[in-house]
Amino acid sequence: MAAPPQLRALLQAVNTLLRKRRYHAALAMVKGFRNGAVYGTKIRAPHALVMTFLFRSGRSACTCCHVSCLPC
Repeated sequence: MAAPPQLRALLQAVNTLLRKRRYHAALAMVKGFRNGAVYGTKIRAPHALVMTFLFRSGRSACTCCHVSCLPC
């Protein structure tokens, strides 16, 4: 099934806008924000949740060990 002409025209207008060099910096910022949000959701949030459950109850020695091993 073919796309309606209005949708085809909208897609063509968006693609034309995205190709313009003038908007490259703004689009790069949007892309960076989006990638940061995806990374934060997939990696950092679950890691923070697991670390909270593992090290929350008086295990400061484990926390210190974990913190000291992170830069390695």
